[in-house]
Amino acid sequence: MPEDLDIPVPSAPESPRAVFQALAERVGVLAPGAPLSEELLAFAMAVADLQADGKLGDRGKRVSR
Repeated sequence: MPEDLDIPVPSAPESPRAVFQALAERVGVLAPGAPLSEELLAFAMAVADLQADGKLGDRGKRVSR
């Protein structure tokens, strides 16, 4: 699914929820204006933690096990 680059992703000073909301809308996980569920927010935060810990590898490359 192509990204909708017309949906802006807030800069760092915004809340993480606002950033994840915009990103979910941009990539088509949520319809624009739909609420970000607590479950989806928890998933996004966990993915961000994995990335920060270097456990996701390079973007776009499959991580070998």
